[in-house]
Amino acid sequence: MRSIGRALVAIALLPATVLAGANRGEDNFGPLPDEGPSYFGVVLDAAGKPVDDARVSAAYRDGPAMVTRTNAAGTWKLPGFNKRINPDEVKISCAKPGYRQIRVVRRPPPSGQPVRASETECRLQKS
Repeated sequence: MRSIGRALVAIALLPATVLAGANRGEDNFGPLPDEGPSYFGVVLDAAGKPVDDARVSAAYRDGPAMVTRTNAAGTWKLPGFNKRINPDEVKISCAKPGYRQIRVVRRPPPSGQPVRASETECRLQKS
């Protein structure tokens, strides 16, 4: 049933995002011509251990979200939205059954350089 839900979300998104829910943190695709900075990061538990198979979503305003899952190391990656979208306006969240989100920290990009990717650490705590 979860696969059907992911497929429906993917249909509503840009073609590059179809791969995002299936790659579990692996980078198997390249950017599209109008694609903005990508998003990547890690999901950790409250003790700092990686959380495998956590759901990570990136949403711009009230639009549809891009969704992926973390790999065994807790890492994930999503392609960028359109390059006209400011990465600071994209909301990143994470979830996993039996956990609650306790913190999301965005790492600032290097100063004086164009933003090529946006890094986020998400912390979950067992509920």
